[in-house]
Amino acid sequence: MSGIKDKLSSFGTFCYNSDEGKVLGRGARNWAEIGLFYLVYYTCLAGVFVGFLAIFYQTVDEAQPKLTGTDSLLKGNPGMGFQPMTDVEYTLIRFRKPLLSYKPHKESIMKVLKPYKEADDKGVPCDMNNPPPEGKSCTVDYANLTAECNEENFFGYKDQKPCVLMRLNRIFGWMPQPYTEENVKNSGASEELQAKILANPDMIYIDCVGENPADRDNLGEIRYFPTQGYPHYYYPFTNQKDYMSPLVFVQFPNVTQNIALMVECKALAPNIHYDRTEKEGGVHFELLIDP
Repeated sequence: MSGIKDKLSSFGTFCYNSDEGKVLGRGARNWAEIGLFYLVYYTCLAGVFVGFLAIFYQTVDEAQPKLTGTDSLLKGNPGMGFQPMTDVEYTLIRFRKPLLSYKPHKESIMKVLKPYKEADDKGVPCDMNNPPPEGKSCTVDYANLTAECNEENFFGYKDQKPCVLMRLNRIFGWMPQPYTEENVKNSGASEELQAKILANPDMIYIDCVGENPADRDNLGEIRYFPTQGYPHYYYPFTNQKDYMSPLVFVQFPNVTQNIALMVECKALAPNIHYDRTEKEGGVHFELLIDP
């Protein structure tokens, strides 16, 4: 016991020695010198950091990214995202009749749609003959977008007619090229879609198909709302005020149940290259409706 008391007494003396006026083994002058040193040291360190930060901001343009086009991370080739994606690690859209099965799918889609719902009156109305003025952005007609796939019908999942929301990634300054009679044949689209493209070439068309013959047979009809793609007048994105990316709902109204189907959706434009490995120019997902 005496040994423990001696150790505690020694530690207490180290913390504060009243005879020598020291705290943690140092006197007041020693603590003042150390405090002054670290004050000067961290002040200089903060000054260097702020200086480099100021230099960095001098090289950054707030209106546009430093690297654009083929120099950007996306190399001028947009990717595409889809919802619902209730788990970022999986591309399987699976549900069945009970509400708890498809409620997360509705919430996932609504996270994307919420800004569109709140900003329905922002931007300017556009069409093929009336592109937006410089510096303005086209409005996304939320009512038209959600006419068939909407919050009230749980985006089709309630009736086992699932809707999948498609959105093309933004690339600053990128402009889609229109198809011509010469290059539409190399698009990989069906003859029916090729005819539609040539009738209105000023669109980025979305083409969803089953990856295998069995997938195509069991997917059934595929519908697109409000149109089968993104009109060119939404492009280019130049950081316009209130800019909203165009959206497309893809609906599968008569999918065969109890079979996992692999679906591939591509964005079609002459300057969009599809690469599934790099996740460029389209998306891949699986669809499964449990009985």
